[in-house]
Amino acid sequence: MGVGFNPRPSFNMVGVFMTSKFTKKKSVVFIPGALCTKKIFADQIAGITPTFETLIVDNLKSKSISDMAEKLLESAPSRFGLVGISMGGYVALEVMRIAPERVWGAVLISTTAKAETLSQSEERKRWMRKVEIGKHDDLVDEIVNACISSKNTSNTAKINFYEMVKSHSVETLRYQMIASSTRPDFQESLKNIQCPILLIGGSEDADFFKNGIKKINESVKNSEILFLQNCGHLPTIESPKITTQKIKNFLLNIEV
Repeated sequence: MGVGFNPRPSFNMVGVFMTSKFTKKKSVVFIPGALCTKKIFADQIAGITPTFETLIVDNLKSKSISDMAEKLLESAPSRFGLVGISMGGYVALEVMRIAPERVWGAVLISTTAKAETLSQSEERKRWMRKVEIGKHDDLVDEIVNACISSKNTSNTAKINFYEMVKSHSVETLRYQMIASSTRPDFQESLKNIQCPILLIGGSEDADFFKNGIKKINESVKNSEILFLQNCGHLPTIESPKITTQKIKNFLLNIEV
């Protein structure tokens, strides 16, 4: 990031990001999903550094996707690539909606351009009721099992994601559920996206998200789509090496 970077306390950017006027490296901003930590992109950031200048945003204190996007734009460099997973994909879509000229490419993982559905809203309400009656641990188990594919032969992804979800407070859970449930509908703005887009999904993810990235692929001219086998909602930790390779190759091939 440029000299004089000073992130706001409510929206931190952490990681290796020391762009100066002398560097020619392209900048990439990573946006985690709900209830994730920077560990969700650990393999990917390690894999593209030092080829790219990287940072990962901390959006734990924001209550809306629009607020997350606006604060990202306030602190990010003049031009950058984006990598967003799940809720991070919503933020990336909002950034590209309000400031398309600043984004030179984006990777959207396990996300959708659609607004909250009624069934999703009811599920979130049920989750919060569990928390209110003291069943937070049960909710953590439910979320982890829903996101990590049972076909994943390694238990590492499940353990890592469990630790991420467990590390967050009830307040953070509430904030991020509010942000996700009140997200805008981006379907109409997809046609205005001009930068290259890579869409990554898991073959075992919920149909809602698989159909979500398919719809984005159909609507964005300069886009490509990839489904990783035996992955659920979080390919970055379920199949980290392949995901990292695909992201790095995609970003390297974009001319800025």
